[in-house]
Amino acid sequence: MRKAFLYLFVVLKICCSVDAQVYKEKKTQHRFAQTYVGLNTQFVPAQGSLTWNDQTFAFAPLISPRFTIGGLHFWGKWDFNLNIPLTLFYDREIDERTDYYFNPGGDLSARYYPWRMEYGKIRPYAGISVNEMTFGFETENTGDRNDLFITGSLLGGISFAKDGLQLNAEIMWLPQNKRDFYSSRSESGTIQLPRSYFSFGLIKYFDGTLHDEEYKLSGKTEKIENDLRRENKLNSFSIGIAPSGSYFLLAPVYETGDRQSVPLHKGVFNWDFGLGYLFHDAGIHVGLAYRDYTSRRESYGLNHLYRRRSIALEALFFIWDYNGFAPFIGPSVSYERWAAGEFEINVQVGETQRTQMISPGIIFGWDILASPLETWVLRTNLRYYPFQKITDIAGKESRVDQFEFNFIQLVLYPNRMVNVPRAKRKY
Repeated sequence: MRKAFLYLFVVLKICCSVDAQVYKEKKTQHRFAQTYVGLNTQFVPAQGSLTWNDQTFAFAPLISPRFTIGGLHFWGKWDFNLNIPLTLFYDREIDERTDYYFNPGGDLSARYYPWRMEYGKIRPYAGISVNEMTFGFETENTGDRNDLFITGSLLGGISFAKDGLQLNAEIMWLPQNKRDFYSSRSESGTIQLPRSYFSFGLIKYFDGTLHDEEYKLSGKTEKIENDLRRENKLNSFSIGIAPSGSYFLLAPVYETGDRQSVPLHKGVFNWDFGLGYLFHDAGIHVGLAYRDYTSRRESYGLNHLYRRRSIALEALFFIWDYNGFAPFIGPSVSYERWAAGEFEINVQVGETQRTQMISPGIIFGWDILASPLETWVLRTNLRYYPFQKITDIAGKESRVDQFEFNFIQLVLYPNRMVNVPRAKRKY
């Protein structure tokens, strides 16, 4: 993985690095956003507390190198980014037979710069972050239990940029840090997650859109668009792929017996695959989206598994184009297949419960467009499916309402990849 990241940095440096802040010269849609990748290290000092065998322990200091991908938008004012932990370094041992596990997790952040980012100047920022933190016990005698906590945090920091590189120093603060946690199948208690998280990192900007500005200013973009429109060659099939987070807004709850200690199903990472067709003049994209994932929750040898396979028919209606920021909204109708099973130390207990349904929902989000002639785009999708009801592992009807978030979906237009370069060669 580290070799892949190194290769990515080299390619970006050679092909499309940005050494000047082009949005300082003028505000156009081709200067609206600058994408970046980078690395940062998060440091969590000893804080928080957990109780085990009537003893209270502080969380050990933790260091986590992370990969960062994001973009500076609205001409240097807003920064949206995703941080993904690469590994963790900390002392996990509680006693000879028990370890604890803590991962501050990936986070999705939004930062606001009161004074826009400019090279050679220190800029403060403030923001918010949504995190997926994981805490668990790993015991030799009774097995493991991990729980996922989706948290909201406040951010503050400073940035300094020069020649396409930017240094960031940041503190993240967790306002609500108390969480319920079972130390056995029958005993529940409270843990206090660390409140303060510090990070320091380096990012590299790159740009893949500025080269289109000359075409637009010279009038070539409009001429090429009109030529291709007359021949219906801006319509195109599409292929999409995205890392996605799928979240249970509601999940099965068990109030008695060992099942009540099993953590609620909350969130799962998965891949989203799409096929579709873009109608350029109408501003409509119709397509299919496929998702397949399993949510596993364990409590000291008792496992609950829920698998979801979904294929959705969707229509995206683009509302407007604000300097390359193109929001959309539309219906999503999904054919859902769910399976639920309970396992005791990897041996299934009872039968698999299966559910099939047609689930109506909504999709909304935005594209980042540098030109109406784009052969590929970066898209953000959000889906919401209310009122999903399945048969749970106890044989009862339960709600499993779903919310899905694609931070960055790569959408390719194969027809345009052929037609647009041919048309540009004429000019």
